[in-house]
Amino acid sequence: MKLKIGVLLMSIVFLFSCSKSEDNVASPIEKKLQAGVAITFDDNYVDEWYNADKLLERYNWKATFFISQFNTLPVSQLNKLKILKSKGNEIGGHGWMHVKAAPYQTKNGDIQYLNKEIFPMMQSMNENAMPIHSFAYPYGSRDAKTDTLLLKEFNIIRATTYGKVAPNQQKCYFNYNRVLYGLGIDNSYPQYSIPYFLSLLEYAKKNNRVVIFYAHKPVYKSDAQYETEYKTLIAICRYIKSNDMKFYTISDLYSKERNKK
Repeated sequence: MKLKIGVLLMSIVFLFSCSKSEDNVASPIEKKLQAGVAITFDDNYVDEWYNADKLLERYNWKATFFISQFNTLPVSQLNKLKILKSKGNEIGGHGWMHVKAAPYQTKNGDIQYLNKEIFPMMQSMNENAMPIHSFAYPYGSRDAKTDTLLLKEFNIIRATTYGKVAPNQQKCYFNYNRVLYGLGIDNSYPQYSIPYFLSLLEYAKKNNRVVIFYAHKPVYKSDAQYETEYKTLIAICRYIKSNDMKFYTISDLYSKERNKK
């Protein structure tokens, strides 16, 4: 009898150990994230976004378009946003009045900020069959209070980061958090450099990371602030395509963040 009990206990221990070992092996594979990019756009340059999508669809790209002042859009632009969404792009929120969240919330309080800047935007977009699950801070203005407040309303939030630092020191990579930091690729930013942007993608490729970029108005030739030239977008898309990397929307990253838990 003692021998049988001993064998039974050893079997249980062996099975439990195998189960734990398999979990430990499988877990990193399940959580492994294919290297890629999340390209995002801010404001309400709907016509320009639509044209850029037609140009870049050859790369099987997708992007996230964060819309502000949604109530000002004509029907033609609403229809273009719906077409963009139907093609796998994401439509997110960028504010009803496009105010700086941190100072506005500090001055006016949580309730007024939500009632003036967030809830009208969400309601209007819902009524137009464009419910939103992600948000980008206007001007990148945020703090811990606004993060806490908005993460109750949205799955994931994009803030901004700046500077031309070494790729391994950049903050514009997805880190399985619900607050992300995108790096601006407009021509007017000090860090503007196509080779630099490609170096970030190279680092991402080698380290299974996702780079987060943000832009505003796509144009052939930039002559003003908040403009990103087509050649920049084409260079990024070509790199992703030729290196077997992946295009993500912001909400795609939320799914990855959630599945990691």
